Parts: sequence; C-alpha cells; structure tokens
Amino acid sequence: MFKYCAHIQIKCLTALFAGLLLQFSLPVQAFPQGDAAKGKKLYEQGVGHNGEPVYAVGQNGLTFQGEDATCLRCHRRSGFGGSEGGYYVPPIAAGFVYRPSRRDRNDRFRAAFLEAQNIQHWVRVRMPRARPAYTTATLAEALREGRNPSGTEFDQLMPRYRLDDRDVANLAAYLATLSKAASPGVDDHFLHIATVVSHGVEPGARDSMLASMQAYVKWYNERLYSDIAHESSARAYGMDVRSSTRLWKLHVWELDGRQEKWRDQLALYQRQQPVFAVVNGMVNGSWAPVADFCDEMELPCLFPLTELPQRERESGGYNFYYTRGLELEADILGVYLKNMRNRPERVIQLHDTSRYGVEPASRLAGQLAARLPEIRIRTIAFDTPQELEMLLRGLGERNEPDVGIVIWGEPDSDSILKALLHSGVKDSPVFVPAHVIRKRMTRNNGDLLSPLLGNLHITWPFSLPQAYQADAFRVRGWMRSRGLPINHEQVQLLSHYGMNVLRDSTRHLFEHYYRDYLVERIEHEVESSQHPGIYPSFSLGPEQRVMSKGGYVLTPDATGENAFNVAADWIVP
Repeated sequence: MFKYCAHIQIKCLTALFAGLLLQFSLPVQAFPQGDAAKGKKLYEQGVGHNGEPVYAVGQNGLTFQGEDATCLRCHRRSGFGGSEGGYYVPPIAAGFVYRPSRRDRNDRFRAAFLEAQNIQHWVRVRMPRARPAYTTATLAEALREGRNPSGTEFDQLMPRYRLDDRDVANLAAYLATLSKAASPGVDDHFLHIATVVSHGVEPGARDSMLASMQAYVKWYNERLYSDIAHESSARAYGMDVRSSTRLWKLHVWELDGRQEKWRDQLALYQRQQPVFAVVNGMVNGSWAPVADFCDEMELPCLFPLTELPQRERESGGYNFYYTRGLELEADILGVYLKNMRNRPERVIQLHDTSRYGVEPASRLAGQLAARLPEIRIRTIAFDTPQELEMLLRGLGERNEPDVGIVIWGEPDSDSILKALLHSGVKDSPVFVPAHVIRKRMTRNNGDLLSPLLGNLHITWPFSLPQAYQADAFRVRGWMRSRGLPINHEQVQLLSHYGMNVLRDSTRHLFEHYYRDYLVERIEHEVESSQHPGIYPSFSLGPEQRVMSKGGYVLTPDATGENAFNVAADWIVP
C-alpha cells in the first residue's frame, strides 16, 4: 500500500516538473490585451468578441454553441464549479486558476460533500491534481486542446473550444477577476444578515418572525462557540472550523413611508452595515422594491413571506421565493377553469383596489384571454366591504349558474367571507384565493371556524390541510424548548426553514464567502433542509428561484367527513 502511494506521488511530481520545464522552455505566445467585460459576456452568454456565438466540441463529437457552450453552465456564475452528472467540476475562480494547485483540507472537504454523489465523483475529488498556475497561453491550450499546464488530459465532459487569441485573452482577463474580491457583509468574526419589515404588517406575525430568527441566531452561535472552543472539532469534521466559519449577527431593516422611498432606506442600511444576505422578511404590499434593490446590489434574498413577489424573471437573480404568490393562484385558476367540466360561460371578477386585488385580477384576465378566448370576462373594482356586499347581493338575486364569480382582496380581511355568507349566491361557482380562509382554519385538521358556501372553490398552493409532515413536529419541539409560543405557526415554521437553508448553505462555503457561491449552494440545499410542511415539496434547478411551483383547487366537503375535497389535483401552470 505504501509503495503504491509513493509511486503515485512520484508520478505527480514528475508530471508537475515536466509541465514546469515545458512552460519555461517554449517560446511565450503573445496575446492581445484582454477585455474583462467581453470575457464575462463569453463566460455567461457564450458570445465572442465579434458578437458571434462561440463554438465547442464535447463528448462523442457533440457540438455546442452560444448559450449551450457557456462556462457558466458547469463552472457556475461564481466560478466554484460543483458536480455535473457525477463528474467533479473543479473551481476556476481567480484564487484557483492563477495559483498552483494546492492540497487544501477545507476545499477537499467542501468538494467531497457538495451533495450525495457516486463513487466516480469521490475518486475524482481525491485524485492528485498537481499543476503550476495557469497563464494565458496555458489557458488557451486548456480551452482548445483539453490539457492543463502539467499536460494532464481533461475529462471528456470539458468541451474543446474553437476560440481565437482575442477571445482567450478576454476570458483570461475575466477569470482574473472572478470571485476575487470578498463579498461585503463578512468580517473576521461575523457573518452579517438582515431581515426586512415594513410598517403596516400584522404586529403579531412580525414579532413571531423576529423572535424565531433571534432564537435561531442565538442557538447557532452557541453551537459554533462550542465547536471553535474544542480543537478536536477540526478532526471530527475533517476541516478547520476556526478559519472556515463565522458567528452570525442579525440586523432588522425597518421600512416606513411609501414604497417609492424604500430603496433609499435600504441603501442607507446597507451603507451603515453591509450584510451578506437578507433572510425572511415581510412588508405591507409588494415585495418588488426590496427584490429590485437586492438584484441591483447582487445581495441574496431568501424566502420573504409575501404573496406579491417580484415579477418572475426568466431565470437567475438574487431573490428566492416559496411560490409566485397570488400570480401563481391566478394561473392555477386559469388552468382549472379551462379543464372544468361545467365551465361557466361568463366570469365576473370582483377585486379591491389594493395590489392584492389589482394584480391577480389583471393576471387572470390575461390568462383567460389566452386560454379561453370564448369566455366573456368582466372586472369590477370595489373600495369598501359594503360595496363588495352590495355587488354580491346583486349577483345573488340573479343567481346565474353560467356565471363564475372570482373575488380578490387583502389577506387580513374577513369581509370577503362575510359578504359571501350573506349574499344569497347559491348556484354560481365562486372562486377565492387561499388567504381568504387560511387564517380561519385550525392547525391540525383543517376544520373551519365558520360554515362555507358549498359552491366555493379555493386555489390552494400549500400542502393539503390533512397532510402529515414529521419535520413540522421537530420544529415545534425546537421552538418550545426555547420558550417560543407558537401563535403564528406558518410564519414561524417558514422563518425557521429560511434560517436552516442559510445555515446548510453557508457551511459549504468554508472561507469562500462570495454571494454568488451562496446562491449556488442554496439551489442545492432547499431539498435537503428540514422541511416545515407548509408546502408539499421544494425543488430548485440551476438559475431557478421559485421553489414550489403548483397548487390544488379545494371545495368544502358537504358530508362533513373532511374539511375539504380536492377538486383539482396538483396543477403546475
């Protein structure tokens, strides 16, 4: 065994010296001055300096070009790589490419435990990879011929690119900047995080979220203090705990006034104390101003408790959401109406003048125009609960079964249910979002605190009321053991989950505290972190930002055996 290990070491040293000798003996090829901005465009978009898509040949002669040939696809935006189809994708950030390879204990531990992997990945991580630092010339050879500076052939997973000298120089210039400067919000002792709350949110929900987060930070720091204090923890975890972890410090960013002023308030908080990430948070109205600020500052923003997220980007960005909120519910309803057996011939939408009413009503109108152009749709705004009740009474007097009634309004108001229960609407199907009834349900079995109309249909982007989720019991136990009363359960469970994902993601960073790398780790961790059970399941692919992508449609159970029947199984619009 020892002879075998010595033989491997000798071969690696021989390859390293051969590479160094080759590097210094050959004439140096002159490359033009590189443009890092154009190199970034090549790295992220697959576009060369001439504006044309780059071209590459991969395994078994497969060809790639443009977006399919970007470095971003495998090495990711941060340059820290990861895994692809069981293959280890090494980091190519500035701190790795332009330095000789090193046997760093933390980096090898990080690479080995990125996620559950097959044996091929583990073997690749443990293989000696001795090589000198890259130069522009050796980078060109790596890209074109698939060899590193010591002459070792790359796996076939790495395409061979047809790049001219200017494209190579541009890419080399960009790699020299990639994840080179540490992200703000981290110092030698603390990782600073923030949560955002605005005026006008429900005080009890706000206090429950903050208390849960503060308790989590205290618990996390106590455990980390213990690990740092014991030298044996480095041997137990296979890593250097002191250099690779930070204590957490939570900052509360409170916003007031109109949303147009929020950006300046957020910028002031960030100047006073930069943070590494924003976690949880709740605001009165749309989250979009906060999301736009986070995208502008390239600041990861994890799982705000909102029904009005930023309009979904095609992909990427720095904001992660549980769902698309009311926009998703409008889309679910559009699909449900299209597939409904006794579909109404007309739809009347009633909405209040808040964004909780205007935005989903506009979304559904667009959905129906695209999916069911034969349906006539009329949208009516109301300003007060009394006006809503008057409108519903008029519809109840006519009681037309071929008319569907859709109602959108603010989440904290009982006015919609009260107006419905006294409206006289019996035959027309009525459609409402989940928040109309969610707060009127008990925690365990979904029983309602007051009767519901039998013709009511509820879009439901959550787990079914009767669903069992073991992890929710564990989180409740954790909260009780820390003296936290459970009085806003959904808020508390989701707040705990957001902190858990941050913990699980940052522990893979080690000393590499770069925000883009955190974003990539979050994409991996959402499925394995302790699931609170509010939503059926979570999943994220690369550059995806919404974790739960569908929902049900429920109707009240007339038999009384269950609170609800499932009128439509899981719909992903």
